Amino acid sequence: MKWFLTLSLMVVPMILWGQTYQQQAVAAVLMGEAWSEGAQGMTAVAEVIHQRAIEKQWTPLRVVSAGRGKVHAFSCVNDTTIDRLIQKFSQEPNYQLALQIAQTTCLDRPDGLLGITKYATHFTLATDRPYWAKGQRPVAIIGRHVFYKLKHY
Repeated sequence: MKWFLTLSLMVVPMILWGQTYQQQAVAAVLMGEAWSEGAQGMTAVAEVIHQRAIEKQWTPLRVVSAGRGKVHAFSCVNDTTIDRLIQKFSQEPNYQLALQIAQTTCLDRPDGLLGITKYATHFTLATDRPYWAKGQRPVAIIGRHVFYKLKHY
């Protein structure tokens, strides 16, 4: 058992080597929000992160870390931390895909994103009806998520 723990502690940093903390954080949020939606779903969420970063003149890390108390802009961060999300998802096979998408997002290469959310700033599960979506028309529906472009947030 000790050898497994030691090996695990050695492998995680090697997997993450070469990635910035910001990229790891964005990748973890992509996994937390849209892992089940595959590359297209994670790319769509990355586009929302990218659009918010542009509009607010923030870094992608600040976008995914935003929130007050236990309520964050991205629900997967509620009741946890970015560091715990990174630890949780970093050994999953799709985390490497999420890291690639995060690199595109964090390096400000919007041409690497697909443009499928039409500059959306928000998203939710299609089955949810959050207060902020009342009266808003979706700009895109991708998988199980509905995307919105809000003017004020």
